[in-house]
Amino acid sequence: MRFRLLLLSVLLISVESKHIKTKVVILGAGASGISAARALSNAGMEDYVIVDAQSFIGGSRVQHEAFGNSFVELGANWIYGKGDNPIHRMAMQHGLKTTPNDKNNVAYFDDFGLLKNQEEGVDISNEFESVKIKLVDYAEKRMKRQQVDLSSRSALSLLGWKPNTPLKAAVEYFNIDWEFSEPAEMCSLDYATGTVDSITGTYPLGNEFVVDERGFNYVLKKELATFLHLDDTRLMLNTLVTEVIYNDQNVTVITSNGHVIEAEYAICTFSLGVLQSDLVQFTPLFPEWKRESLLSFHMTTYTKIFLRFKERFWGDWQFALYANNVTQHGGYYTVWQNLNAPGYLFKPAATGDNILMVTTTDTESQRIERMTNSQVQHEIMLVLQKMFPSVQVEPPIDILIPRWHQHPLFRGSYSNWPIGALKKHHLNMRAPLENRLWFAGEATSSATYGFVHSAWLEGKSVAGSILECMTSQCPVYEKHEYITGCDVYVREKKPRFFGQFSH
Repeated sequence: MRFRLLLLSVLLISVESKHIKTKVVILGAGASGISAARALSNAGMEDYVIVDAQSFIGGSRVQHEAFGNSFVELGANWIYGKGDNPIHRMAMQHGLKTTPNDKNNVAYFDDFGLLKNQEEGVDISNEFESVKIKLVDYAEKRMKRQQVDLSSRSALSLLGWKPNTPLKAAVEYFNIDWEFSEPAEMCSLDYATGTVDSITGTYPLGNEFVVDERGFNYVLKKELATFLHLDDTRLMLNTLVTEVIYNDQNVTVITSNGHVIEAEYAICTFSLGVLQSDLVQFTPLFPEWKRESLLSFHMTTYTKIFLRFKERFWGDWQFALYANNVTQHGGYYTVWQNLNAPGYLFKPAATGDNILMVTTTDTESQRIERMTNSQVQHEIMLVLQKMFPSVQVEPPIDILIPRWHQHPLFRGSYSNWPIGALKKHHLNMRAPLENRLWFAGEATSSATYGFVHSAWLEGKSVAGSILECMTSQCPVYEKHEYITGCDVYVREKKPRFFGQFSH
């Protein structure tokens, strides 16, 4: 009987599984994957397949979920800049609802409630804005002199900034940790806080906060619909990739449900966190220069915790900063957002929801992911009671906590450029293998990693490279088998410190 059941299961798998041959297989249906498919379609190349483990498109950064009578974005929520920003263009074209996001609209709190002198918080925020401009100038001068990269903490100290009060630490957290998802100790000066993008943005004219109940990924769905229907067999959702076999002739993709996809080229848009993990087996194992590059960058965690209350007990501010002694040593429920601020929620508070959102990052996010929702809620309630001492704060009706770091399909939220990672590391991360297995995603953008528009532009770029491979010859992507420093003592086998070569 057991043998018959086994035989039946094998027969069912063989019936359901497919053997597909295609020109290009696109691994991932996020912004990069959709952009790559669109670029191929626009060039008249329709022989491709898109594979994604999820039941919807949008990837790891663009997801939303119902929360009360509203919908909240679990990941990407902002369109950073307008102008030539392709995501803003699509949002306008497809009628995505957004509202202006003002980081200067901030209320400052400490353990005794709302700061009596709000101007103190404004002054410190303005001071740090000046420091950020100095960071960019400082990085530029150092790079022109060919000086080594610094951690942002070292650079901040050299420029005279010291987060030696809870309020200063909270302001720094809002500008560094909240943006890069890692503290200044981890962030590169040259490639993170010292870039022009950190103060002006790649695209001008401010930021828009998505408040559309159809979700941020509505624009990706609408864009996909311009060249591919959701029921098209080339879109393979609910399909988990388990192995990718590549050589100088083709790429073979194997999925958990038995599908085998043979392609001449593959575009891998998996998150940096997945590429750093063992979720997908790559055969052969990536060469050491590729593995070193992938492991040199950080996949950060940015956690948006949503709290829905029966009654609203806060003001009309967009942001609030909570400064206390714990904040001074790494951040503790520091940045709050009011989703009831004018223009934010879809329905008025009287008929809709009362929602606060608090953001955590990095190791604090990882700590929270190991806790239960009720444990996290307990901590948050203690903080809120300190922020609003004149009100008896009632527990929220509901709490929603995405757990990006633990999720095997993501392993984090987005990438960051840490101290120690060099430009050559990034070139290696972006470089294809055998000109058959190509890589695209927000992490492969050296200039604007971490954004949805970065992922979109990278997908389009790599698709263009593959089209060149098909029609003439592949473009040359710079790569470095060995990334060396300029330490003459090591090259000459002279010890840098006593006893280095004593054995």
